[in-house]
Amino acid sequence: MGNVISRNAAINRIRDAAAKTLAKARAFGGEVQSLAEARVALLLAALDDLELRLNQARATDDGLHATLMARDSESDLSICAVCDEIWNALGRPGQSVDYDLIVGAGTKVWTDGDPVTQPHLMAVLASNIRNSKHPKLVDQKEAWATRIDQKAAAQAEAAKPTNAAYAEVSVLSMQRRTLANSIQIALTRLKRDLKNIGMTEAQVHEIIPDVPVGGSAPPPTPAPPQSSSPST
Repeated sequence: MGNVISRNAAINRIRDAAAKTLAKARAFGGEVQSLAEARVALLLAALDDLELRLNQARATDDGLHATLMARDSESDLSICAVCDEIWNALGRPGQSVDYDLIVGAGTKVWTDGDPVTQPHLMAVLASNIRNSKHPKLVDQKEAWATRIDQKAAAQAEAAKPTNAAYAEVSVLSMQRRTLANSIQIALTRLKRDLKNIGMTEAQVHEIIPDVPVGGSAPPPTPAPPQSSSPST
């Protein structure tokens, strides 16, 4: 007995099986075509439309993420530069309570982690700089804090659309899987429809691709061995 493609198969393979089924049914014509059109055509068109929208959403998401990462890299450079300048202004001490009150456990506290939330951390860093009472930092602390604020604002602006873009990709991806599952069910029901009009198992799988259980596709027919040329 032949098998309709598994529901667990990759989405592109399910789509390919449906497209082949529809093409063969249309070539066969008559009631076979009508049944296939009713079961498969609209779902296949919907999946293709969704694929287009998903590809567009992914491209948008990739572009926004690239912009965010560029702003994140700029922020990281500014954070490291400002912290280094503060350390230099303090005389490059081996230990400094004033530096620790500003920077804490080091620059990685402010540069590592989620780029979307980093601007909030940067706001805390800017506040720490402004709150320093060390006399060697008084003249420059506002300028340092402002540099951090400016980079934080640019990164926050870049981060704003990323959550919505990621959500759209996530939802469309789930819908794509749901549509693929519906297409697999439609192929299974089409097989029943074709048998109900009197087609044999073999005839059904001339329309619907036969995919062995545990296999991705029927094995290819081996090429006949090539005979050696007779010696002359």
